[in-house]
Amino acid sequence: MRIKFLFFVLILSVEAFSQIYLSNRIYSKTILFPDFRLFPSNFSDPMEAKTGTQFFLDSKSLELNIGAARDVIHHQFNWTNTLGFGIEFFNWSLLNREKQFKFPVIAVDYFFGGYFVFYHKSRKLDWANRIRVSHISAHLSDGSFNLNQSQWLNNQQPFTYSREFVQWTSVFIYRNLNFYFDAIYLFHSIPEWRNNTLFGIGTEAIVIGFPELHTKLFTGFDLKFQKIQSDKFDTNKNFSAGFVIGDQRTTHFRLAYQFYNGYHLNGQYYSQKFQQSFINLSIVI
Repeated sequence: MRIKFLFFVLILSVEAFSQIYLSNRIYSKTILFPDFRLFPSNFSDPMEAKTGTQFFLDSKSLELNIGAARDVIHHQFNWTNTLGFGIEFFNWSLLNREKQFKFPVIAVDYFFGGYFVFYHKSRKLDWANRIRVSHISAHLSDGSFNLNQSQWLNNQQPFTYSREFVQWTSVFIYRNLNFYFDAIYLFHSIPEWRNNTLFGIGTEAIVIGFPELHTKLFTGFDLKFQKIQSDKFDTNKNFSAGFVIGDQRTTHFRLAYQFYNGYHLNGQYYSQKFQQSFINLSIVI
């Protein structure tokens, strides 16, 4: 009797595993140039690509953003696990608002790179991981130079600024809540930082949705911990609240209030701290 029972369990086990294997093989597929992004980026993170404008509320400056992140390929191994690869570029420029509709460019930063994403779906809690390999360079522009006096404004001399880094971001997704964890390693930096490792946390939540208007109210924040000038960790804080128009997994529009407090977002001023409120109008591609 015992042998028959063990034999019966063995048959059931083989049948179950064969069904799982066959179903996984049937469902396994590869998609080139998918129409959605596998990784749900945190809009509050200043290093996430977007296209639009940030109007400074406390000064006559604005930031012009041009960028996009697109998945190139997805491979679904089964119903729960998907691997993806994509490329991204991002340019953010600091401009001054002057009379006669003039916007001299003060500084400009360039970001480009590639990334891998692993997405695990479950019944209650999804889990996604992204690994970026990226480059950033920063430059002063003509708006920083006084032609009449033949000198750079505020004696800010241009210098070589270059960063190459690997970033791992993990996000836990529960219904309308995303919880983010970051680790960044700078494997090359000019000028050198005090510490080449950064850490971060963040969140984004859909507070309420208006399906008939294809609009959602969201809020979120991003915190980055880094050592630049001292042996103590300093914090860059960015808070966002506003509206999402469209599906946030594809191209959509964001209208948001943002508050930033930390080191300057433009690399030519990387050692300077500033605090600012923004109105952000962006298309996330």
